[in-house]
Amino acid sequence: MDVFLYNVSSFPVVVYTFMLFIVVFYWVLALIGAVDIELFDTDVEIGLEMDSEIDGTGLGGVTGFMLKWGLTGIPVTVVVSLLILFSWMICYFMVSIFYPYIPWQGIKPVLGVVVLIISFMLAIPVTAWMIKPFKGIFVTHSAVRKATLIGKECTIKTGSVSSTFGQADLEDSGAGMLLDVRADSTLGLKKGDAVILIDYNEEDGSYTVAKAD
Repeated sequence: MDVFLYNVSSFPVVVYTFMLFIVVFYWVLALIGAVDIELFDTDVEIGLEMDSEIDGTGLGGVTGFMLKWGLTGIPVTVVVSLLILFSWMICYFMVSIFYPYIPWQGIKPVLGVVVLIISFMLAIPVTAWMIKPFKGIFVTHSAVRKATLIGKECTIKTGSVSSTFGQADLEDSGAGMLLDVRADSTLGLKKGDAVILIDYNEEDGSYTVAKAD
């Protein structure tokens, strides 16, 4: 027990011990409902979305790292927690097995930095392998963005459409979407007419429409 406590509180293992303590504290807060399990997922999802818009080129930072190593598909907090846990375990066992055979104590700080890096690098494929079977459980469905509906055809549901009033139904192979639409009243749009969404108005969340050909 004394050897265990010495190793986990000494460099380099103490670095991951401190990080593991933060992870445990976070999950305790998550269990009592004080924080959201998917606390950091929004930023990563935004990064993934931006990268996909440029056909996967120019990947960098956390997003590029996670994509490269297959660390996507489950909440980021789970991935980070597992990375830290496995890094801590690998670092601890490397120190426990090899450090007793190092005769020169002065080289241990330098070796400690190397062990930290190696531990993290080894933890990456282990984490990717561990999360692979669980990716289907965390499938998320992104909401349809307003701008992506431009060009879609829908059907007027109100008696008329003006510059201040009107609704239309958009079939989406599901329950359908009821949208607020606007158009010049001189177009004479009425219930049942087919129209095309040509613009989205951020101010009131409505769409400008034109009569479909």
